[in-house]
Amino acid sequence: MQQTSLEAYRELRPKVGERHAEVLRVLKHSPIALTDTEIARELRKSDPNYIRPRRNELASQGIIMSVGKRECRVTGKTCLIWRRKVDVI
Repeated sequence: MQQTSLEAYRELRPKVGERHAEVLRVLKHSPIALTDTEIARELRKSDPNYIRPRRNELASQGIIMSVGKRECRVTGKTCLIWRRKVDVI
């Protein structure tokens, strides 16, 4: 593979920060799609707002996607569920 091809790939590949990577790891290791609250709980955070901004950014980059709604196992409310769309990490 040519060096210029590797450089082009690195430039096109979405950049992810530490919190992005945390969200992606949780979704990668989960056998089911998860709600924001479930993702936050997996990260031992009590507030889903800890991950929501990063989740929104990952969704807008096309890395994760909403795959429907279901009852959250934490809150009991009907919520959007998320899964990884592409393998980044």
